Amino acid sequence: MTRRPPAQNGPQNGNPDGNQNGGPRLPAEPIVPTVAVPRPQSVSPEQAVALAAQQRMQGNLTQAENLLKQVLQVQPENHAAWHELALVAHGAGRIDLAAQLLENAVKFSKGKLASYHANLGELYRMLKNLDKAVAHGRKAVELAPSLAYARSNLGIAYYDLEDYDKAETCHKLVLKAEPAHPQSLNNMGSIYRDRDDDDEKALEWYAKATEADPSYLEPVNNMGATLLRLERHDEAMAALDRALAVNPRYAEAICNKGYIFAALERYEQALACYNASLQIRPEYPEACIGLANIYREKILLDKAEEAARRAIEFDPDGQEAWCTLGAVQMAQGRSDLAEQSYNKALELDPESSGAKRGIGHIRLENGDLAEAEEIFSSTIDEGRERIASLFSLAQARKTKRGDAIIAQLEKEAENEDGLSDNKKIFLNFGLGKIYDDIGENDKAFPRFIEGCRLKRARLPYDAQVKDAHFRKIRDLFTPEFMEKHKGHGFESETPVFVVGMPRSGTTLTEQIIASHPKAFGAGEIFDFLDLAGSNNKDGSAGFPDTTAGLKDGQIRDIGRRYVEGLQQRAPKSARVTDKMPINFQHIGLIRLALPQAKIVHVSRHPLDTCISCFTRLFAHNQNCTYDLAELGLFYKGYHETMRHWREVLPEGSFYDIRYEELVADTETEARKLIDYCGLDWNDACLEFYKHERSIRTASVTQVRQPIYKTSLARWKKYEKFLGPLIEALGDVMPDGPDNY
Repeated sequence: MTRRPPAQNGPQNGNPDGNQNGGPRLPAEPIVPTVAVPRPQSVSPEQAVALAAQQRMQGNLTQAENLLKQVLQVQPENHAAWHELALVAHGAGRIDLAAQLLENAVKFSKGKLASYHANLGELYRMLKNLDKAVAHGRKAVELAPSLAYARSNLGIAYYDLEDYDKAETCHKLVLKAEPAHPQSLNNMGSIYRDRDDDDEKALEWYAKATEADPSYLEPVNNMGATLLRLERHDEAMAALDRALAVNPRYAEAICNKGYIFAALERYEQALACYNASLQIRPEYPEACIGLANIYREKILLDKAEEAARRAIEFDPDGQEAWCTLGAVQMAQGRSDLAEQSYNKALELDPESSGAKRGIGHIRLENGDLAEAEEIFSSTIDEGRERIASLFSLAQARKTKRGDAIIAQLEKEAENEDGLSDNKKIFLNFGLGKIYDDIGENDKAFPRFIEGCRLKRARLPYDAQVKDAHFRKIRDLFTPEFMEKHKGHGFESETPVFVVGMPRSGTTLTEQIIASHPKAFGAGEIFDFLDLAGSNNKDGSAGFPDTTAGLKDGQIRDIGRRYVEGLQQRAPKSARVTDKMPINFQHIGLIRLALPQAKIVHVSRHPLDTCISCFTRLFAHNQNCTYDLAELGLFYKGYHETMRHWREVLPEGSFYDIRYEELVADTETEARKLIDYCGLDWNDACLEFYKHERSIRTASVTQVRQPIYKTSLARWKKYEKFLGPLIEALGDVMPDGPDNY
């Protein structure tokens, strides 16, 4: 959201340090688009300036500009005309030009008019030249101590410098003389919000500012932004709608509505708001940050990076923009660049908890678990992000009885009713994880149920639509369809697809393969989803509809483009793994487009698989996992789709490996797996947990240690909670839940 939006008094009417080379020059080009205007009747220069001011205040900027230029052609040192022309430039959005013009007004008034200095200080503040802003503000106050808006402008400049004490002193002096001064009331709210982290006190000040001047919209927007920060979304939306009812083109309020929609995971509405605000204010970093975050959620990573870089272009010193770029680069698998971005954010704000946690997740993915734990621990006491930091720490390690994190999370739970839903989600998944770690099963699973309930409430998932999707795949890929298109794919032995349900052992399987010197683990990449049309986000037809009408040459092109993407990642590797589990739905298309590709299907006990999904708060894209019955239906659709591939594809079209067998006899199963991939055996494949590569998956901590068997038959300790899941699975387990 808009993080620190202080009031902008703007240059005020009245008689308002660049270097001037030679005499003052009028702008060579018109400040505003030229239109035909009637020639004024003969008036004095003073009358012309007054008339220009009237025209400007009525919105007739061109007429005002023409009048003032005529005055200045006759009287080039008329400071009132220079001042008024600066206000015209400001009204046209030409802030840099307005400052240049106002410098002439200060010069020709011999620097003796406080209003000129006050206005020039505000213009420099808008241009982020805060030293000049303060210098002119102090001069204005020195010349006219009782000029309220001058002292208020100075207070805003101090606020932007984050010198909150001096800012407060300025605004209190203003309010002592004018208790209902709306700009100073508004800025007192921003001071309390940002200096003292006291949102409730800030809301009181914003309310006073609104009461003092109901037409003044900035405190209404600030109120909405603060309520959003408190995650009081309904109240925030109501405040912003009040502002927009008065000014429908209020870009900041529109952008903040986007952040509310994003917090509620209503991404299309959020996108519409960000784009609308950028139509009004094209160089708006907060809106670009919002766009980047939504595009990242939608896995449109090129667009996300572009938006993040635009935010940095508009605000190079904004730590949040750098954090956003880091998060996008993490999603792209470019952790080295992501760390550079996070470090830049920390240069700008050493207390940025977002940047710290970002680096913590990089350490986690790279296997530096101890350092990741240390980083997450260092962010625990940082205010409103405390619960998110505790959640991250809980995921980074296995909790033992007596660990401090247990008491810390339980302390947060004492005030659970007062938390936002977002914090409740993190809290419940965090508590579920630590209770599961220490064997408090009856306390753990209800926490997972509640966390999933809250998460599911904000997701637009439809289990019946997903089931119909799987049916459509099975209906398209018939033996006849496969026979019609076979023999036209792209020949390459490079790809190794590792597919299956999430949390079924796909990460472990990939890590064993990737530990081979001739293999590279690309992780969960979206390349084939994009090429198949499964990752379309624009509302157009997706997979399998995109496949039905493909020509043989187009199928071959899918294979070629896919292999080119893999080779860019690892040009010297004989095999490159793609561990995107959902690619199980693409097996038919993979066989056509890449007939030499290896496909490894990993399966695990249905209940263990589903429990492992249900107890995990995924970063994105696993919307089926937050309701036991829906999760069971998804698993059933996956199971039936895999059975379909066995029926329509030749034997040996993919390789089956069971997680339980891999855990029970790792060396035997690993040797068979490596042989299937067409590689000679290498002992490094048994020490997969030592392999240094970035792993972006929910199983990152598990594959950083040797094989363990504690996750086998995990479902049994939660059996009494699993009725909806077992019922939904139905005949997937025909001989009872112990068999599959």
